[in-house]
Amino acid sequence: MNDEDELVEQFFKAICAANHNFAPSTQSSITDSTLVSEQSYYDSFEGIVSLLSDYKVEDGNDPADMYNLLELMGEGYFGKVIKCLNKETCEIVAVKEIKMCENVDHVVAKELYMLDKVSALDPDADNIIRFNKYFKSADGHHYMEFELLDLSVDKFMKRRQAKFSLNEIRSMAKDLLISLKGLQSVGVMHTDIKPDNIMYVDQKNKPFRVKLIDFGVAIPKERAQVGKIMQPLGYRAPEVTLGLPLTEAVDMWSLGCCLLEWYLSAIPFPCYSPYDHIHMITHLIGVPDGGLIEQAMYGNDYFDLKDVIQNYLLQKMFHVDPDKRITPAEALSHPFITVSSRMEMPSTSTQGIEKMPENANKMSESSTKQSSQILRYQTSSALRC
Repeated sequence: MNDEDELVEQFFKAICAANHNFAPSTQSSITDSTLVSEQSYYDSFEGIVSLLSDYKVEDGNDPADMYNLLELMGEGYFGKVIKCLNKETCEIVAVKEIKMCENVDHVVAKELYMLDKVSALDPDADNIIRFNKYFKSADGHHYMEFELLDLSVDKFMKRRQAKFSLNEIRSMAKDLLISLKGLQSVGVMHTDIKPDNIMYVDQKNKPFRVKLIDFGVAIPKERAQVGKIMQPLGYRAPEVTLGLPLTEAVDMWSLGCCLLEWYLSAIPFPCYSPYDHIHMITHLIGVPDGGLIEQAMYGNDYFDLKDVIQNYLLQKMFHVDPDKRITPAEALSHPFITVSSRMEMPSTSTQGIEKMPENANKMSESSTKQSSQILRYQTSSALRC
């Protein structure tokens, strides 16, 4: 067990000993710099004690005494969400029961920390789900209470079976851009933006008003490590796969995937492997410049750098604006020209991507063709409107 695991274990032993049922304090945030540094949760036992002490204490932690269970709303890998009536507040809420698994205390503690960081935002103005409280039952299960929202965009898409209009997408895009702006202001990377984690507030009375949910795998920006794999593959930013520095921009990429999916009624980058994913991105958008690939931790796993440099020179030679087109003097200093005199001429694999075994190419060929055809058709239709 490492130091971080030991701290988390001590944290939850303290909770059980005190029989706490706690909610975010209305007076201060546990991540307030005047109370505890942003990294103290990870780095010191004192930080965890501060986290505990800045939750208000309430009596009682038996779900049967606290709620009337109304409906099972959904169940996933980490637990289930139940629609409940809070007996004390008479409010209909969503209660998330975390599934018991190895390191569950560790997982819950990190989510609580991120939820408290996010609590510095206004749930309504910043379009973030409102977190009400957390408690641990006598039998050891973890529960989190949230405001009740309507249904996820993913579920709505399946029921509707039709693409969204541009006006509908625009409304949802605005709400989610406000969410991302808010998260950026508190240094949080969501890292799991997808239609399942975007929910309508009240589709009947407030159509296409959405909020961002589920901070179970969110991380502080300063904790994003180069080479760390995050995000569902179909919504994953290329810098994650390639091993480049990670910022809040990864969430913007995922949101862009969602917007395109809502317009096409198809995932824009359907894939079965990281190679397939990068192949599709470069096929539809283009190859990153050689400088980025050279910096990438895993760049050589996906690209032949010599081919990329060659293609980058051609892009400069084919620039539509003649004033920005590369000059002969500039071209003579380009790495493709200067390097080629000292080494063999590069091969010309498609789009600068290294050739893979025949079966790998066959696996990605159909999905690539389908996505590119859909994108060309839908884009041309949009341009005609």
